[in-house]
Amino acid sequence: MEKRAYRVRIHTFGCQMNERDSETMAAALIRHGHTIAEDAVADVFIFNTCSVRDAAERKAIGQIERAIAMRQGGRFPIVGVAGCMAQRLREQLFLRIHGLDFVLGTEQFHRIVEVLERIAMGETHVLCTDGNGDEKKTQVTERQWPCRRPSAFVNVCSGCPMRCSYCIVPQTRGRDRHRPMDDILTEVRQLAECGTKEVVLLGQIVNLYGIRHIPFDNGKSPFVQLLEKIHDINGIERIQFLSPHPCGFREDLLRCYAELPKLCQCVHLPIQSGSNRVLRAMNRGYTREKILHILRQLRAQNPLIALSTDLIVGFPGETDEDFALTEQLFDEIDFDMAFVFKFSPREGTPAAKFPNQIADVIAAERNQRLLRRLSVTSLRRHQAFLGSTQQVLVKEPLRKENNIFVGHSHFGKKVFFPAQPEDVGKIIPVQITRASTAALWGSPFGKC
Repeated sequence: MEKRAYRVRIHTFGCQMNERDSETMAAALIRHGHTIAEDAVADVFIFNTCSVRDAAERKAIGQIERAIAMRQGGRFPIVGVAGCMAQRLREQLFLRIHGLDFVLGTEQFHRIVEVLERIAMGETHVLCTDGNGDEKKTQVTERQWPCRRPSAFVNVCSGCPMRCSYCIVPQTRGRDRHRPMDDILTEVRQLAECGTKEVVLLGQIVNLYGIRHIPFDNGKSPFVQLLEKIHDINGIERIQFLSPHPCGFREDLLRCYAELPKLCQCVHLPIQSGSNRVLRAMNRGYTREKILHILRQLRAQNPLIALSTDLIVGFPGETDEDFALTEQLFDEIDFDMAFVFKFSPREGTPAAKFPNQIADVIAAERNQRLLRRLSVTSLRRHQAFLGSTQQVLVKEPLRKENNIFVGHSHFGKKVFFPAQPEDVGKIIPVQITRASTAALWGSPFGKC
């Protein structure tokens, strides 16, 4: 029987790791003759999901059910769930979402073509969440070549070795696995040859890359060794990474921000709380003092460095005194950006069963208090760039205004400015004329 070519729409929820996984699926599908749809006219809908918070799962389920409801008037699209929610709930999803065709786990993205072929042969309720004995394939980070984009995600490791008491990721992503350094460097060189200027290294705990597998070299961790080797690749002008853990932020990594010019002056460091008591309950493995040491060192090297973080409020047992310590730390560091979340109990994690669960009304009030602080600090940090000229990597046009483009500065700031399509992929000087809590505006230098 002749294989059918599908139009496939991939909806991605959650983190940058999910975005990169969706790229992997798209590349595999295209290589096998399928096309990727950007609209709702599709034969297959794949929902690549997130399980970090309950709200993320509920949002995904709502969209999945709407896709299934499209089966009318002669249209019967295939609908499947991939990613973290698929890995967490597995066969339960077929009971919760009637009409679902397949469930594809986090280590099975390389099997998406096989899954669609099985459905074409008449198989129903295809469950693909367990390993098939070929660990190398679970590490595949396929992409469509040539990859012509200004910035690209590059996976360096996956899975998580930590056991934070609130986190579902070890259950959905599995144990930590690390790509060979030579494979990573080969991919980055290929990206550079295609014109990519910036690479963003990805891992659940990216700065623990290679730990226990690659020896330290002159006191430098495997991750720092990787940064230095990427820094030497011609054509790559900028390097970022997501998401590090304070436990892996050693002095060698701190020095990189002074010694590696291509390393962007922006750090996203999830700290979760400013209270040592809460951090112990979270099983985070570091202290408030460790956090302050890292962030003070970074700001001492460059006062303009952009610092962002993740915070959880309303963790079980969090007292007013605990929250006050988080507010104090927040005020001292002057974060450029923060993602503040109310504690979301996840089934199967220790924290879901902790006593002294915090009432939602209290968690919501604490959430708003931090967000109000953030609106002040973000605006102040952005206003520091007014009148300056920033080197901006031009990424894409703003969809609603074709003559306005969006890019990012070396400090990781989103910048809007007038440009031309041929400027995409270039790094151009932009004079900053306006600032908000979320972004900067400007004009290419000499055109103000």
